[in-house]
Amino acid sequence: MNTQRIKAYIRLITFRIKEGKKIPVYHQEGTTICGNCQTNFSGNYCLNCGQHKDVPRFSYKWIAKNMIGGWINIDSGFFFTIKELFIRPGYMINDYITGKRIRYFRPLQMLFVLGAVYVLLSQALYSSAESIISHDKENQELVVELGKINVGKWITENEFIQSVYKLLDSWFSSNRALGVIWMLPVSALAMKIAFRKGARKLNLNLVEYFLVRTYAACQIFIVSILLLPLSKDPEDSLPWWLYFIFSFWINLQLFNDKIKTTFFRTVLMYVYLILILILLALFLASILVFILWIFN
Repeated sequence: MNTQRIKAYIRLITFRIKEGKKIPVYHQEGTTICGNCQTNFSGNYCLNCGQHKDVPRFSYKWIAKNMIGGWINIDSGFFFTIKELFIRPGYMINDYITGKRIRYFRPLQMLFVLGAVYVLLSQALYSSAESIISHDKENQELVVELGKINVGKWITENEFIQSVYKLLDSWFSSNRALGVIWMLPVSALAMKIAFRKGARKLNLNLVEYFLVRTYAACQIFIVSILLLPLSKDPEDSLPWWLYFIFSFWINLQLFNDKIKTTFFRTVLMYVYLILILILLALFLASILVFILWIFN
């Protein structure tokens, strides 16, 4: 009996997580006179000017809400979206893609807000003018080093590839927020290839995969912001398995497929991601080699 009751509770919790928060259907008796344009209307909003039927008096709560809302548009569900990203991320993303968008914060806007918070917090906690100058000097030295290497030496000793790698690694480690944003289209393409068979029910296009990966990047930014005060170095990246767990969690709820199938396709997604990055690196390296060959 206890086992059956526990299973029933688990099914109920799973159902509520999948369904999410319900928007109550509003039924109003009678009409309201708009305080802005004096139009007689029924419902929550004026059909003429769009003002809400409830116009509260100004208070300290109103001031605080509008000050914060002026920066991150808190009225559009910023903190609610954060909560949903760590309770039902895949279901929430599916809701957003299929049209239930009024409750959630827009993905790109949320990504840039979280990225800005991460950059400001990391600069406030760790960065100083000297460290920024040292990064710039290091990057300038690597650029000069690249210019001194000729094609023949690159072929024999491979110093060119090493210098390019050092330059990119130094630049992206000091610009993690921009690096995460730069990876979005690549990871979206890898996800589309890996889930091309399992996504037939959803019929997602590349832009929608991009939005999925954008919300996944928001998860990473939130965790990075929370762990930043505990980290000794802001350049320390999150462990790879944490990225995988978040992606697997999102994919499992989004596609509603078997655990083994979703796990395999998530692994495949990262394999495709690595292959695409290798191809891009080879393409960029070939362009740089060609440029150096022309000038030499």
